Amino acid sequence: MPSATIAETLKLASQQLRAASVQNDVLDAQTLLAEALGKDRTYLIVNFNEHLSEELLAKFQRLIARRSAGEPVQYITGHQQFFGLEFEVTPDVLIPRPETELIVEETIRLVEEHKILAPIIIDVGTGSGCIAVTLARELEDAQISACDISETALTVARRNAAKHDLADRVRFLNSDLLSAFPETELADFILSNPPYVAANELPTLQREVRDWEPHTALTDHADGLSLYRRLLKESPSRLKPGGYLICELGYTQSEAVSAMADSEVWESPRLLDDLQAIPRTLVLRKK
Repeated sequence: MPSATIAETLKLASQQLRAASVQNDVLDAQTLLAEALGKDRTYLIVNFNEHLSEELLAKFQRLIARRSAGEPVQYITGHQQFFGLEFEVTPDVLIPRPETELIVEETIRLVEEHKILAPIIIDVGTGSGCIAVTLARELEDAQISACDISETALTVARRNAAKHDLADRVRFLNSDLLSAFPETELADFILSNPPYVAANELPTLQREVRDWEPHTALTDHADGLSLYRRLLKESPSRLKPGGYLICELGYTQSEAVSAMADSEVWESPRLLDDLQAIPRTLVLRKK
């Protein structure tokens, strides 16, 4: 009896994922079969009648079982795209998301607009290193430091910098927010995607996030705003006059965080919307 074809295998896997309440069942089945084959998704479409070996089917079924249990696709495959680059991701780091690219885009725009030569950039809570490594590639003369309170996250970030031949361009430090940075070293930019999920919101998150992504990177175990309070307090003494603090925000936090900005220290807050027209990025300029 011949083994199942790619098309038959995908149909059964999609049904299995749907039964396990996986939202993107068809896409996830395709992504995981492509991963098992070592091919891209286009290969599946072109070769939909190809019969798969029992060994390959068994390997694929193990991946589907992991996804059915709620494990994110990115942790199963071990990688995620961000700003056109592929980043290694493990359960030690947050999975990079499209809205975080706004921080990168705005930093590049401001460097070009103000013609900032050799900008000094600090990435606070670097996680996978996606912001720092991407900016190292995009801004060739930038001096970039990236810090995280998690040593295991820094290990992943260092591997990502090395993967893109940028290990010598990013300085990685173990630091609780800005504690490792002396006030004598002033930056042009402080960037951060801090843990902003409130403790009482954790149970409401998708299981893929709640049960699999590192809570250290998700929540402050308080009201979701404590890290912003600290960043607003610690950043001015580490920024040049006219320097920028750029932070990602939770869906409902734009007004609360903007209101924390001391008008004696910062120019009027500016908010950037994500693709769903939700304010997700706060841009503050030091007076």
